[in-house]
Amino acid sequence: MRRRKGGKKLTGTINDYPLVRITCFDWLSSAEWMSIPKGEKIEPCKCFAVGWLFVKTKFKISLFSTWSEDPDGIEIGSIETIPRTWVEKINEIKTK
Repeated sequence: MRRRKGGKKLTGTINDYPLVRITCFDWLSSAEWMSIPKGEKIEPCKCFAVGWLFVKTKFKISLFSTWSEDPDGIEIGSIETIPRTWVEKINEIKTK
């Protein structure tokens, strides 16, 4: 079993992992000088991620968006891990 740098081997096939769209929030920072009232109006950014869900715990959600398959399972890349408290919703994307 050959592994690419940064890849992780998973068992099964791609069909064992749901394709999802995550809606989450991320922090927003600013280095500009501003008044306190203006600073109080800054809100976190609403972000979206699409990928195959492979980890879902009470602390984090992890997706991968690239993969390759061989008889031993699949290798994944382009992994995104999002703190669970930042996640607003998870929608499964149905494919044919």
